[in-house]
Amino acid sequence: MIRQLMCFSFVPVFKSNQSHGLLKWIVAPSNKALRFCVTCMVLLFAMGPLQAQTGKYTISGYVKDEGSGEVLINATVTMQPGGVAVITNSYGYYSVTLPGGKYTMLITYSGYKTIQKEIELKGNTTTDITLAAGGKDMQEVVITGERKLRRTNTVGMGIQQLSAAQIKKIPAFMGEPDVVKALLTLPGVTTVGEGSSGFNVRGGNVDENLIIMDEAPVYNSSHLLGFFSVFNPDAVKNVTMYKSAFPAEYGGRTSSVLDIRMKEGNNQKYHVNGGIGNVFSRLAVEGPIQKDKSSFVVAARRSYIDVLAKPFLKAEDRNSTMYFYDITAKLNYELNEKNTIYLSGYFGQDVFGFGDQVKFKWGNTTGTFRWNHLFNRKLFLNTSIYYSKYNYSLAFKSDDDVQQGYDWTSDIQTYGVKPSLTWFASNKHTIKTGVNAIYYNFYPGKGEASSEGAKSQIILDRRYGAETAAFLEDTWKLNPQWQIQAGVRLNRYAYLGNTTVYHFRDTTPNVRKPLDYAEKVTSKKAVNDWVFFEPRLSLRYELKKNTFFKVGYSRTTQYLHLLSNTASPTPVDLYFPSTNNIKPSLTDQYSVGFVTLPTGLPVEISVETFYKKMDDLLDYIDNANLNLNQVVEADLLTGKGKSYGVEVEVKKETGKWQGWVNYTLSRSLRQTPGISNNDWYLSRFDRTHVVNSCVMYNRSEKWQFSANFTFGSGTPSTFPDSKLDIQGLPIPYNSTNKRNDFRLPAYHRLDVSAIMQGHQGKKMKQEWVFGIYNVYAHKNAYSIYFQQNQDEPEKKEAIRLSIIGSLIPSVTWNFKF
Repeated sequence: MIRQLMCFSFVPVFKSNQSHGLLKWIVAPSNKALRFCVTCMVLLFAMGPLQAQTGKYTISGYVKDEGSGEVLINATVTMQPGGVAVITNSYGYYSVTLPGGKYTMLITYSGYKTIQKEIELKGNTTTDITLAAGGKDMQEVVITGERKLRRTNTVGMGIQQLSAAQIKKIPAFMGEPDVVKALLTLPGVTTVGEGSSGFNVRGGNVDENLIIMDEAPVYNSSHLLGFFSVFNPDAVKNVTMYKSAFPAEYGGRTSSVLDIRMKEGNNQKYHVNGGIGNVFSRLAVEGPIQKDKSSFVVAARRSYIDVLAKPFLKAEDRNSTMYFYDITAKLNYELNEKNTIYLSGYFGQDVFGFGDQVKFKWGNTTGTFRWNHLFNRKLFLNTSIYYSKYNYSLAFKSDDDVQQGYDWTSDIQTYGVKPSLTWFASNKHTIKTGVNAIYYNFYPGKGEASSEGAKSQIILDRRYGAETAAFLEDTWKLNPQWQIQAGVRLNRYAYLGNTTVYHFRDTTPNVRKPLDYAEKVTSKKAVNDWVFFEPRLSLRYELKKNTFFKVGYSRTTQYLHLLSNTASPTPVDLYFPSTNNIKPSLTDQYSVGFVTLPTGLPVEISVETFYKKMDDLLDYIDNANLNLNQVVEADLLTGKGKSYGVEVEVKKETGKWQGWVNYTLSRSLRQTPGISNNDWYLSRFDRTHVVNSCVMYNRSEKWQFSANFTFGSGTPSTFPDSKLDIQGLPIPYNSTNKRNDFRLPAYHRLDVSAIMQGHQGKKMKQEWVFGIYNVYAHKNAYSIYFQQNQDEPEKKEAIRLSIIGSLIPSVTWNFKF
């Protein structure tokens, strides 16, 4: 059975001729990671049917939404007497094993009415449970239930969760709810400024975040140069972020994991919902294909900034374009009680054009096929096969008769397969194991220049990489006070041939390395490979009721890098693999903290401290050339880094007044030979102080108000501190040769919004969302640059560049029928 499973998992993905050699390498007996994982899977499959003790029985099933039939992730199932509690997994499945007898099941989930069921356990039982959305009794339900305390229900540290409902209540740019903007209100999550792509977690770069949407990686999470994310809130069900002590199933990144699960669609009845706003419109359709067995959801968005701006532009600029669109779709089908399949995908593009002279496009494409299978009540299998592509193109064309032009294209493609087994061994042990195989295809770029009919090309060689990982993890309830989550991940990464391999001579640090020789490797054999052992450990100790002390440690490695020497990553930055010249980066993170629910107070208080030690971080020589550079590795350096800090958060999620306030004190530093006089220097992601406050007031059934305030220390920058006079002109330069020894001014901003429930008919429901972004019109500095004073050319003046310098009102009309 296991052999058949592995064949089923791998063959559909690596079926092309160029991947044939990789398939052999993955399944080769010499691959210790795969052999290790298969052994674990065989053992679990063999042991799964066994009962722990005679006279014990298992009750299992799915917890679902009563109205839509969608499974509920992380719902709590508690059995009384005994107080045994379990949480549904990422697919809504639970399993509890108990001695025969009479029990009361208590099923709770934030935002839903609590259910109590009386059962008599006489044998193994399958019980699917449906929960109805909470109404006026919401506060009572949450207080008597789990209170949505993810950090007390889980063993691991640094876990943040947001539901689609929470995301939609947070004030957002132009009144449009957004996943990434909501994450920026959480402790330890920052960005270098407005209009920047991605986000930074605990002092890490944007490429150090593993962003997955239904298992498929997403390489650029931004629309419109960072103002919106690619995740349509109408298609998002659950958002989970891990900032430390990642579960062993995740790998390949060193700062965080953002796991986004899409909605399956309503399998009971059809619904259409959407919205019309200042910037874009949304439309989503969902419904059953076959009631109770299958469903679908399709959600689409399209912006129209270019259309609205056209009347205000000059005549020669009115054929400019500036828009984005995306389509998210998912369907599922329950073949029988033990087998369910899912198919989901995403396609989105950003298009910028300025007349006929400039065309700029970038976008993501993902696809996932997933199969859930129950071998028995205790053994759960999920197999995911996925594809992801990120591509961009940039074109320039002269507007004269010379007919000069330039075209540039680049992309990265990823193919992967991830079978994993979860064994609910007992109420004390939940064991998970699996394998993850990934094939990377990097296209650094092709540039074509033309002038008066003559063309010249620069075509960079494709680069290839392959990653195989196996993991094993046990979540162990040692006793009522202690819980342990211990795991290990074994990674092998190979930089593959069928490309030109460059070798450079060692030279003085911070100087472009001279090329020694280049060789063309014609086969897909491994040019260089690494094997990493990644232990993961989380401990939770209950000091007293509802007060927990936590400790976490994780080792993570990363094999691909985002080449960007700008203040903020842009869509045309280049993804590049670890090669014979670039080592994978390695991070060890240590975390300590506690979370408590004070008696008599409906709030959660958490404090987490962390320390990250980072090795083989990518850096650049001064004035590095990263664009269409055949020997770009000559401009790259490796160094080390460290970041540390403390995060404090107070959260309230019940009653009319809800929200959270958090404060982060942290530092992020780097040290690279030849840079900044070989001293430690601040990374560009360092923000010493960050305060976030989000308040929501449910005034009545008709009106809801919310406000969000953020304050953060300015990001580090390098500025000139001296000048030279050359032929009467001032030339600024940095005399200390130090990086990032200045800071931009502090960032702060206040946003407010109000939601008014419109006509609530039987067939159609409406709401209006009013918002103001940047209420007091503060001009936050994105960067500071220097230019000559127009009146006195011998003088230089500093100019603050602000992306948004005024308040921005917005109105959105949402509907559902």
